[in-house]
Amino acid sequence: MTTIFFIVDGRGLEAQATLLAATLWQHNADRYPLLAYLPERHVGAVSTPARALFDRCGVTLRPLPPAPRDWHRPYPHGNKLLAAADRRAGDWSLFLDTDMICLAPLDLAPLQQPGRIGVLPEGVPSWGREGDRWARAYAHFGLPLPEDRVTLTRRKRRSHLPYFNAGFVLMPEADVTGGRSFGQLWLETALDFDWNAPIGGKRPWLDQITLPLTLKRFGLDYNLVPVDYNYSISDRAPDPEARPHIIHYHRWSHLAAWPQRAQALATLAQVAGPALFARLDAEFGDLYHAEPTAAD
Repeated sequence: MTTIFFIVDGRGLEAQATLLAATLWQHNADRYPLLAYLPERHVGAVSTPARALFDRCGVTLRPLPPAPRDWHRPYPHGNKLLAAADRRAGDWSLFLDTDMICLAPLDLAPLQQPGRIGVLPEGVPSWGREGDRWARAYAHFGLPLPEDRVTLTRRKRRSHLPYFNAGFVLMPEADVTGGRSFGQLWLETALDFDWNAPIGGKRPWLDQITLPLTLKRFGLDYNLVPVDYNYSISDRAPDPEARPHIIHYHRWSHLAAWPQRAQALATLAQVAGPALFARLDAEFGDLYHAEPTAAD
């Protein structure tokens, strides 16, 4: 069994989660259990229409587990690391960023390779593109720079040290070392790096910096998944013909420029039914129907 999990934290992510949940459910039904993590303080604050939609899609709401320690500075992205470190039933889990929509059935079994984490290279070298930051990051854990390289997925598609987009992480649930799962090792590595590595510019990239560091630190390998399982549309011209499995839109204004938004909203309306969709649209319509900005 593979569980798909994501984060709900505040109104914006709640609205995104309704699109993600509805499109996942439409294309996969009950093939994958859906699990939404949220801070304990927000458990009772989820809007009534969103909660009804989650119930209809079989989404279980689960409070985030407590952090072993605070972040060095506030880090909302760290919620995904807390969720990843939680224990879930089944053999595999897939973390998805909430700013995604599913456009086709997901066949995850071919992507699940024993002992390997399923990831996609980042589009651009958003951290460590200059200077010796990566060398210092690996040296913090007593590691040399790795010899393997990945091809980044956007613009010049340059060869780069392992660097992955943390919006899609397919991880085995089995213990990796010392009775700890990959998610627990990722959280441990991120906390150590946040507090103890004297290297700048960690935010908001801490999750992506420490993903390859965790792999190398504990002798783990990775499996590169097809780009259409994490198809980023930021800085990409709208393509009506694009048929990826998962669109990663980052901002509502990015999604607004793509015709696939209408497809996702139609799916939400179909899954929710007229009455519930009207309530969802009243609650989140300003986000669902956001306009593209000139910069997008």
